[in-house]
Amino acid sequence: MPERYTIPYPARRIHSDGRAEDTKVLLAREVPVKLFLDGKAFTTLFTSPFELKELAVGHLITEGVISYGEIAGVEVEGNDVHILTRKESRTLRDEATMAQIFVDSDAVFDPEAIFTGTDHLESETYKLTRGTHLAALINRNGKLAAHIVDIGRHNAVDKVVGTAFLQGLDISQHYMLSTGRQPAYMITKAARAGIPFVATKAMPFDSGVEAAKKANMCLVGQLRPESMLVFANEWRIKNNKIKR
Repeated sequence: MPERYTIPYPARRIHSDGRAEDTKVLLAREVPVKLFLDGKAFTTLFTSPFELKELAVGHLITEGVISYGEIAGVEVEGNDVHILTRKESRTLRDEATMAQIFVDSDAVFDPEAIFTGTDHLESETYKLTRGTHLAALINRNGKLAAHIVDIGRHNAVDKVVGTAFLQGLDISQHYMLSTGRQPAYMITKAARAGIPFVATKAMPFDSGVEAAKKANMCLVGQLRPESMLVFANEWRIKNNKIKR
């Protein structure tokens, strides 16, 4: 139900010919969500007010704070999310280690499975508000496995990653759809989760392309029903049906 992500607000529409009228529009809702790690305040995220457990789990994974196996429990209290860890399994992560992110997956995808993703690139919430992003996971058969809407492209990625881990999906055998631009930061978040392939209807930055190359990830931009631009690791797309 996309309506739960929205709230009606009054506005005054002024036309170029001088006409004016009162109206109501639907705006995307935003709330602050506080994350606590082992009882200590960790960060505050501004997000759509749903899938908060998924947000917390995905954020910690994609930011390289902890792995999923180090999470002992997640509790949601209002807009506060408390994450408990197995402290004995916590590992220290320094910048040198995080700089060497490499997606260890042999997954390849049929072009048809990728083009099928265009069916999921626009949500009903976006149509109502023009103010949201989405992220989705598609398996190698082109089947939708997870679909998340949020006001932020980063939050959408965190939530879809959290959903995958909480549901036990093998994320290394899925590709991720995104409606957002792909700088290095976005690619790195996906790489930390083990996602081998990112496709966006937008475009990457040069930093995103270089990050994808180093991380062993395929990166596609301008995904459309009729074409796509491949920027990195094209070997992840089966070429037996691609005409050159």
